[in-house]
Amino acid sequence: MNTASAPASSANLGPGFDVLALALNLRCTVSAEPADEWSVLSGDEPASAPTVEMVRAVAGDAESHSVRIDSDIPVGRGLGSSAAVLVAAAAAISGEAERDDLFEATAKVEGHPDNVAAAVFGGLVAVGVDGSVNRLAVHPSLQLVVAVPSEVLSTAEARAVLPSEVSRQVAVRSAARLAMLIEGLRTADAVTLSAALGDEMHEAPRRSITETPARLIAAALDAGAVYAAWSGAGPSVIGLAVEDSIDAVTAALEDALEGAGSVLELAIDREGVRIE
Repeated sequence: MNTASAPASSANLGPGFDVLALALNLRCTVSAEPADEWSVLSGDEPASAPTVEMVRAVAGDAESHSVRIDSDIPVGRGLGSSAAVLVAAAAAISGEAERDDLFEATAKVEGHPDNVAAAVFGGLVAVGVDGSVNRLAVHPSLQLVVAVPSEVLSTAEARAVLPSEVSRQVAVRSAARLAMLIEGLRTADAVTLSAALGDEMHEAPRRSITETPARLIAAALDAGAVYAAWSGAGPSVIGLAVEDSIDAVTAALEDALEGAGSVLELAIDREGVRIE
């Protein structure tokens, strides 16, 4: 039996739509062994049809396996749960530890590469137009706090509301925000990070389906966070704070959730996928 695990991830981080993702220290573990027929369990229960489809897709031409998924990652909250399943399943079924091969195989199934890049390589990653993955720096003073609402939002629903085209002005402002975000993450400079706020590519259109992330972002910033953004397709929100404000940001997000969710103080997962 092979066992592999992969981390959660927060993609986009505002203006880095389908480009940036940050690996988080919540993990999905998958065990797999050859069997007479395919069997996919999530914990002790049969996995959902979409999960089975993902596992079978990433397995490719591999022989039948018995697969068990155990995950600490909330599903449907914008924390890369499907990417973690894909990466861990691909590693467990194939026994493959070569990260470039795992990334290529799982990115094809996922359809967009940001979350799987973080799940494979760990840390903060940027995916180029050619599919290359680059690790980026995050200043060690920045601490992560993630608000996870009880409501669920599917990636498909969140993508459906995005416009097929954006104006040149929006594209220019988005490029400027992305430049400020990458530099702000590297330096932890609050002024630089504030210039990255207010994404128009995906956060603004998605407010039509839920106002929860905007409310959580405002609460985090008011409490002293130096940056906050939708986590992936939402509705979770990731906030960045320094040591003297992390407690206030956590408390503010707990208040804003009003009992309908949880707040997690997390760390960056710098390891990525691993075969246990």
